[in-house]
Amino acid sequence: MKKTILLTLCASMLLSCFLVGCNKPPAGSDDTTDHITIGTDTAEDTTTDEENIGETTDGNHETTAAETDPEETSPEETTEGETQPTPAPAEKVWTKKTLMFKSKRVSGVTIRHGGNVCEVYAAQELQKYLEKMGVSVAEDGSFPITLRIDDALGDDAYRIETGDDESEGMTVTGGNGRGVIYGVYAFLEQKAGVRFFTPELETCSKSGAIQIAANMKIEYTPIFENRHTDWFGIKTNADWFVKNGLNCSIYMDISEEMGSKWSYGSQFVHNISAVTNTDPGAQPCLTDPAILEYAIRYVRNRLQNEPGVNIITVSQMDNQNYCRCETCAAVDAEEGSPAGTLLRFVNAIAKDIAEDYPDVVIDTLAYLYTRKAPAITKPEPNVCIRLCSIECCFVHALNDPSCPENVAFCQDLEDWSQICDRIYVWDYTTNFCHYIPTFTNLQVMRENMRFFAEHNVKGMMPQGNSASVSGEFGELRAYLLAKLMMNPLMTEEEYSEHMNDFLKAYYGKGWEYIRSYIDLTTVLSESDCQDCMNHPRHSVVLELYPLVEDNLDEWWDKAEELAGDRLAYVRRSRLQWRYLQLMLHPDKETALEFIADVQAAGVTWGDGTTTEVPPRANLELGPEYWFVRGYWLPEA
Repeated sequence: MKKTILLTLCASMLLSCFLVGCNKPPAGSDDTTDHITIGTDTAEDTTTDEENIGETTDGNHETTAAETDPEETSPEETTEGETQPTPAPAEKVWTKKTLMFKSKRVSGVTIRHGGNVCEVYAAQELQKYLEKMGVSVAEDGSFPITLRIDDALGDDAYRIETGDDESEGMTVTGGNGRGVIYGVYAFLEQKAGVRFFTPELETCSKSGAIQIAANMKIEYTPIFENRHTDWFGIKTNADWFVKNGLNCSIYMDISEEMGSKWSYGSQFVHNISAVTNTDPGAQPCLTDPAILEYAIRYVRNRLQNEPGVNIITVSQMDNQNYCRCETCAAVDAEEGSPAGTLLRFVNAIAKDIAEDYPDVVIDTLAYLYTRKAPAITKPEPNVCIRLCSIECCFVHALNDPSCPENVAFCQDLEDWSQICDRIYVWDYTTNFCHYIPTFTNLQVMRENMRFFAEHNVKGMMPQGNSASVSGEFGELRAYLLAKLMMNPLMTEEEYSEHMNDFLKAYYGKGWEYIRSYIDLTTVLSESDCQDCMNHPRHSVVLELYPLVEDNLDEWWDKAEELAGDRLAYVRRSRLQWRYLQLMLHPDKETALEFIADVQAAGVTWGDGTTTEVPPRANLELGPEYWFVRGYWLPEA
């Protein structure tokens, strides 16, 4: 029924409405963006931030003096049969700005701070970016900016405030070291138009003064205490993590001066066989007193040998081979879920360490057979439940009552939120079996994050493609997820503006065509459910795409034509559309060209693969049939 409705929509409304994107004037320099604020600014601010320009940087964000604006460049012309290499984005000098207080120009800034290493680091970052924009920073500046820590604000919180007079300046207060650093980056984003899109791409507004109002007050306290993602390109970049508010990683350390991180120590999830010294091919018997005794000793030994750990996982293995002995089965039946048996085991460990390690949290999964909350046992105060959404549909919002795939998950989250004060969510934000074809979850990420925030969730781990650069929209998705974790209650308009900010900077002047592609493919995918491992045909309704194929193709052509020095990014992201076209029109010669381009771009096909295609792959079929591996088995 849904497919019939969408077919009608495509035949009537879509072709007359969405496809006007093909006739749009190109996105130009007169386009403006209203930037987003997190927190509440109680004073009037007249800042106008105009279009962003891109700047690529190295890991230390030092720039070179290449003066050509990317919007003035275009792809090199080629003669027939000749292929020119795609130009890399050029480095740019930042636009100079004037700092204004109460609409009066400030001659210079003095940065004051204490001796805390995070205050020192925050001061260095603030000075670096102000000087990039031409704002003088000196010991005798007329406008003092004071950076300080006040733990009364709470972890990772910040407050930015000014007085009534220029001599009072501005104070950035953080509830901890991370908080004061976040406050500095928030000031740069909200008042100076700075954006930290990827480790290689940072931008600043083209023009407009940095306007600071008198008696301004911006306050922010994070909803999620633990924020982490593993998208490729940012998962090992501490600099990007800190600039975008992420405070947990399993792939890298974050230095003390940068605020440190939530640390899991040497182990993450799926470790209960190590904790209990049992066969990793099966889950241990959780009602055996000897196994519990060993687990307590193991956890205590880890805490003694890894003093920096503040969260320890005791979580099931990644299979469904849980113990079904008579004792365990009886507890499972009594609790109405195997989660009760696991939770009793984890609670016993948590109780044992609580007095000696009051700041340590024991983390366990609610995953697969343990996802349903128990009827009797409640988590101890120092236990975290990490709920996993792996069975869900990601084309529809998790709280969409019309999506049967998500109704049960919503009930489970509701049930856990009634008994647990610390729920973390392990979410899934890509198709792990097929990394390249379009995964149309961009429209529901905001709705899902808000849903989590409204149901007592305290930590987020949106898992993504951690294996390679994206042939889809991975870089965009990583940026948006970071923004959502810092502000999960943002409006749809704010979210759309964040997306447009990124698209404009990352893809160049043709960014609006790519936004149109995102919007239309989102609508086209809404007729079916799509989980994080489904065959692409679940979301690619083949009878709909031929109606709009020519238009989608033209949008990507226009995006390439207008990309300037962003052409490499556009072409790599276009791989997703070329994949869908091969699904529509399988052709061996076209497939060979596509495979060569995927390999040249360094894009992997899915979890556990490389850039190579198996020799046995039948290239006469579409690319969705090239891989057959375990749960990847395509439907006929």
